Amino acid sequence: MTEQERQLGRRNFIKAVATLPAAGALLWKAASLRPVTAGIIGPGGQGRVLMENCNPNFIKLVAVCDIFPPNLLRGLDIAKRNHDPNAEGHSDYRKLLERKDIEAVLIAAPLWMHSQMAVDALQAGKHVFCEKTMAYTVDDCKKMIQAARSARKNLQIGHQRAYNPLYHQAHELIKNGTIGEIYHVRALWHRNGDWRRKIEDPKFDPRPWGYDSIEQLVNWRLYNKYSHGLMSELCSHQIHAINWFAGNVPQSVVGTGGVYRYKDGREVFDHLYAIFQYPNNLTVTYSSIQSNAYDHYYEEFMGTKGTIILGGETEALLFMEGDRGKASELEVKADKGGPVMEASESRGRDAAGNSVSGTGSGLSAVSAYRLELEGFARTIRNGEPNLCDGEEGLKAATAILKADEAVKQTKILEISQNLYNV
Repeated sequence: MTEQERQLGRRNFIKAVATLPAAGALLWKAASLRPVTAGIIGPGGQGRVLMENCNPNFIKLVAVCDIFPPNLLRGLDIAKRNHDPNAEGHSDYRKLLERKDIEAVLIAAPLWMHSQMAVDALQAGKHVFCEKTMAYTVDDCKKMIQAARSARKNLQIGHQRAYNPLYHQAHELIKNGTIGEIYHVRALWHRNGDWRRKIEDPKFDPRPWGYDSIEQLVNWRLYNKYSHGLMSELCSHQIHAINWFAGNVPQSVVGTGGVYRYKDGREVFDHLYAIFQYPNNLTVTYSSIQSNAYDHYYEEFMGTKGTIILGGETEALLFMEGDRGKASELEVKADKGGPVMEASESRGRDAAGNSVSGTGSGLSAVSAYRLELEGFARTIRNGEPNLCDGEEGLKAATAILKADEAVKQTKILEISQNLYNV
């Protein structure tokens, strides 16, 4: 589309959203909040994204834990520089949990460890922020929810779209009928790269912590014991948003996929495709590939009156039926805070390693991380709503875990409603 079309559409969209609740409602002020004292488990690529976006006026990081020395050193550097010059480092997360002054724990460890770490933290009396996907199995997710209920502590899952102002405005537009009835959503996450990470300190022995080799520790996303691959690391984000917008969860799923390109010993698929069937005749098609990055990633909601496209977490476009070629870009208050930092493969950088920036919105691809962590603190301090609690995390996890089964079995799988309930 031309820049002229974009600008015209932008003005049209501003008129359409003029009566919506302000997206700035998520841009809180820190003056009245006493910071939550916290520690982080897992300052790897994703963990450091959280750390760099963790506003010390809301959450003060005083301890860092990682079994891998390079990660621990990097995490400690951020904690000491941004939060507490006396921040402590640990290789055993249980040592971190023993500290009485720590009120909350951020968990960004590999997926297979989420549940055990979260349950241990909750039972130790800590509030928990756990990165997505919630846990390795549905039963593990439910154990986390039960532990949070028993401990009367906050459990938040890191689906940051729940705190993205663009998504809140788009959700309101859909609710008020701007694009009509929705029967089809298309979502995808496409990249052109092998998803591998360079191995530092190759002599490090991770076997005492359950990893068979240093390769499996560093590239845990590529192995079934530790991850569900593209489905858990990418698709879960998008299915969470679709569940939210639809106000419902999938009833069935079918899929296919395989290791098509990178026959390098990985166990998870490098290409996968799935179709989710929701109630009320809503069909969601999803693809994640590692052979072409042209489309990058987005969610496209197709209504009888128009279409909303949410791209790269930085851009939202509205196309009305009959106005093909004219676009409007949803704008929110420019994000002035927080650096664009090193991010994991699935955050803030595209498949070629380039920074992702917003077009018109003023948001970076990591802006919502700051907002979700501030929201976590406000839930603890002020009792404000948790926009992505354990129950919401369970819904997204259940859908993608069944989808992972469907892809591997290449058949339709029904998803029992009981799986979504604790």
